[in-house]
Amino acid sequence: MAKNTKGIEVAEILPDRCIACRICIGECPTAAIELTPDGVAHIDPELCIGCGKCHESCPVDAVKFERKMKRRLAREERGALPEPVGGYDGVAVFIEVAGGAGVQVSWELIGKARELARALNSRVLGFVLGSGVDAVAREAVEYGCDDVYVLDDPRLLQYLPAVYGRALADLCEKVRPEILLMGATHLGRDLAAVVATLLKTGLTADCTGLSIEEETRLLLMTRPTFGGNIMATIFCEHRRPQMSTVRPMVMRPPEKDPRRQGTIHHPPWEPPPMDLPVLVDFIQGVSPGSGIDITRSPALVVAGRGACDPSSFHLIEELAQAVGGTVACSRPVVESGFMPYERQVGQTGRTVAPKLYIGIGVSGAIQHLVAIQGAEKILAVNSDPKAPIFKVADVGIVGNYLEVVPELIAQLKKRTG
Repeated sequence: MAKNTKGIEVAEILPDRCIACRICIGECPTAAIELTPDGVAHIDPELCIGCGKCHESCPVDAVKFERKMKRRLAREERGALPEPVGGYDGVAVFIEVAGGAGVQVSWELIGKARELARALNSRVLGFVLGSGVDAVAREAVEYGCDDVYVLDDPRLLQYLPAVYGRALADLCEKVRPEILLMGATHLGRDLAAVVATLLKTGLTADCTGLSIEEETRLLLMTRPTFGGNIMATIFCEHRRPQMSTVRPMVMRPPEKDPRRQGTIHHPPWEPPPMDLPVLVDFIQGVSPGSGIDITRSPALVVAGRGACDPSSFHLIEELAQAVGGTVACSRPVVESGFMPYERQVGQTGRTVAPKLYIGIGVSGAIQHLVAIQGAEKILAVNSDPKAPIFKVADVGIVGNYLEVVPELIAQLKKRTG
């Protein structure tokens, strides 16, 4: 296969087979494919990242691409790896508690856990840690857990990594789930690393996709890598549980059913014979912009690099007000110092799932597109007709936002009186 100057093996179009259907153009994540005047697709090798999506989507086999599979090492080559241990069963979700209630990402993960459990012919387990959390355990059943294991102890009232880590690791050793899912919140990321270390298992962080390879029962965990330019699929072959953290708003929560039946267990927990840290005082932190939570807004107007102009920013704010939404931004706007990090949408910012997303001057890097995949409707305004965001937009407007946005505002005001 041909390689570009970066050493990446790239795909090639077979001109005599191409039917100009444009499917590969829509699938390419880097806008590396365009149609020539002769009506044949052409791949720019310097933009190609060798993902193979064009090859997989072509209906007439007009794309030449050979995905090289890594050779699995023989046992003698790998060394003395431990044999997989049996006796693990169930897809567990750590139910994070904040302010006496379950955190939204936990309910989102239960919906995905039910899907994974069906593929494994297994059960969905809920792990709840805290003090006075029986109501949260009952809610976990209503969202879809078959069994909920509760560690209710005054020492778990406030989160401390050493205490929570030991408690959750002990619970995993008792229940032995095959998979453990956790929300990629500040608490979840911290706790997941502690638990994975104690259990000596693998952990894949910030996943955007989870599925089961039925032949091996392996959890296939997909996440962006190499700065967000490639989607990597990772699995944990020899250790259990298979652990993954998932960002909020990536998965859809299931419908809550108050009539649903499940079993709530209260296994005993004895802290280890060691000095555990004790919380002496707790000060609620307040940071600038903490009153704004863009993940809860039904509509977002997101300013990108192409609209990072203080003199015209009042247009972005007026449009957000017209649709009853909140102003947010992409990473370059935060890096310019124009908006705070709390407003950033993206893989390194917030994952959002509004009913309406309006991107103004947002090009659509893959890190940003991954973070808005839960949006119900996407409207994009950009002066570059080749901007990647147009590939995921329900409505795209090519033009100068200084002309388009005022017209949008005027039309909205006209319709709403």
